[in-house]
Amino acid sequence: MPTRLRETCTACSLRRQKCDRQLPCGRCVKRGVPDQCTRQWPDNEYDPSIHRIYPRSRPKKKPKAIAGNRTLTDNTPSTPLTATDMSDSCLLEGRKAHTGEADIAGPDAGWTGYAWANGDPRLQYSFQPLKPIQLRRPLASDKRHDGATPGQWVSTTGLGFNSRADTQETFLQMLFPGIDHIWKLVDYHECYLLWYHGCYHGPTFRYELHSLLSSQEPSSSLVIRGLDLQWLALLFAIMAGSLTCATTRKLEQWGFSKREAVKLATQWYKATITCLGLAEYTTNHSIYSVHAIATLTMSAHSLGRSSELSVLLGAALKIAQSLGLDRLCHNPTLEQILPTTSEEQRHTLLQREIGRRLWSQLCVQDWMSLPFAESHCINPLHFTTTKPSSRDHLTMNPIPATFPTYISYGNYLFEIAKLMVTHHEAMLRATTAFTKYEQLLEFDVRMRTLATQGMPRYFHVVEPIDPTWPEWVRWARRSLTICFAHKIIMIHRQFIRPSFINPAYSITRITCVAAAKTILNEAKQIDNNGPIIWVDKAFCVAAGIILCLDMFHRQSSSDPEYQTHRDLVLECIALLQKFDTSVVAVRGASLLSALINEREAQPPDLTWPPQNIKMTDIFKSLAVTTTATDGIQSIEPQSITAAAVDMDAQNLNQIPELFPPQAGFCNRFLFEDLLNFDV
Repeated sequence: MPTRLRETCTACSLRRQKCDRQLPCGRCVKRGVPDQCTRQWPDNEYDPSIHRIYPRSRPKKKPKAIAGNRTLTDNTPSTPLTATDMSDSCLLEGRKAHTGEADIAGPDAGWTGYAWANGDPRLQYSFQPLKPIQLRRPLASDKRHDGATPGQWVSTTGLGFNSRADTQETFLQMLFPGIDHIWKLVDYHECYLLWYHGCYHGPTFRYELHSLLSSQEPSSSLVIRGLDLQWLALLFAIMAGSLTCATTRKLEQWGFSKREAVKLATQWYKATITCLGLAEYTTNHSIYSVHAIATLTMSAHSLGRSSELSVLLGAALKIAQSLGLDRLCHNPTLEQILPTTSEEQRHTLLQREIGRRLWSQLCVQDWMSLPFAESHCINPLHFTTTKPSSRDHLTMNPIPATFPTYISYGNYLFEIAKLMVTHHEAMLRATTAFTKYEQLLEFDVRMRTLATQGMPRYFHVVEPIDPTWPEWVRWARRSLTICFAHKIIMIHRQFIRPSFINPAYSITRITCVAAAKTILNEAKQIDNNGPIIWVDKAFCVAAGIILCLDMFHRQSSSDPEYQTHRDLVLECIALLQKFDTSVVAVRGASLLSALINEREAQPPDLTWPPQNIKMTDIFKSLAVTTTATDGIQSIEPQSITAAAVDMDAQNLNQIPELFPPQAGFCNRFLFEDLLNFDV
């Protein structure tokens, strides 16, 4: 009896997905790889022990590499990766990430997508740079042939033999967990957080880490003696971000208590800066220092280090410019991938794309702080670097723009941030309140257009989730909903307070209240499996302040809108209080509670302008220090002099900023413009 011809394509067979039995099939077309749709088994070999067993139960062996998912190395010809590989680097790898075996993607490699083993993701690709760098340097005690003195060797490479460096090295070594924990933290950051900030290249970093850990026992830890300190700073920043953004459930799975996690995140954040200082990063410029500082964004704000990070980002910007990251313009000759394109050309393009992603993030972090600082460091006209392109993150082959990839969120956020720059410049050019408000209304429309017509299809909340898309698309949609509502508030920022007392600006009041309600309603939709990103908490605080202002300006507490807004703010406070390890959340809950208490202390029917609202009491409640005693953030009152409660400009400058720059409300704006009812 003749064998029946196969009608299901190989990709759908290996993924255990329904195939429409066309050639190419609909799923391969959606994944952007119709040319790879085939009904042939890899190497024309059918192996029931592999192809008839579900991926999680497949035997762990070292199979052959297949076309469509080859490792990008010096010796392997480059071929396009599968759609899952193109969409994200977060794939299952079993538990061989820290073994000495050379992992090569096998028949099930490109098809499993997001799969989980014991709750932990394991990345399934193998990657090797064309010219691997030397992460371990000879120690200062080693024989030198270049005439450098021991002191010079210590200053250029980092940890050496002098007493200060030895002391620092001993302490830094104490901070490292075991190898298994290191991999879990690195895996988590790449799968759960890298889509958000994109400040380093996951495959490159994994290869570098693997090259250091492959010869060590799993029960041991990373030996930092002689390591490149700026690379080590990046590792600390990655681990700090993972601990800060992971849920309590995830921390427990890893074996960290909540108290220990806060302590370690704080120490790893500090260790990042220590490593940079020992490496003299401001003199010895390296892209690793820029990677590390930009990655610290994921932990610094929650740990109460926003002011320090702003200074570090300033240094990172200058280093990035000295490295030429601001001059990565489009190169048609280099960036056109052909079958004849060499591996060296692909790696060159990869390095350019890494630089573009990093520069893009520096721009976003600078421009998103515009409402807070009322100035920016990076002028869009002063650089030629183009946005990162949608490409396979290993082979650099182009990927259709309709498919979400690791650069999608960052590129879209770049457009939002750039519009904020244009809005800021337009407001500065306007000379009267009338023309300023005209500009405000114009940019309100432009921001809404960007949120609808300018949004990629896969980020639209009404678009069904395609199972071939990365898991983070769900988180990105929620983040963008909150982000856009917050940016609408920031566009109206200068007219928020006048809008509550001047009918000419009533559009601003209506718009900001609606945006605030959107933020708080969206924030309640918690994804227990997703990461905890600090910026969502900061935007919730801004939204709560808007609703509190509306409550202060409603004459009667029996007003239905008053009760609705009060309930939303109370829910926001309760939500923020759950994140007691985040300085942003703790301070935000304290401020909103003080505002609610002050409003409820007023008569039910509040006359305007009020005569007895004492914002100095609110200021006293916020003039506090936020610490991480015993691993949990706590609020401790500071000694406040009589002069400090006068809230004049000089005293405000002496009080540390309560919230991160991206929240948009600096102390001066909060206490002089929004919350000063004495004027």
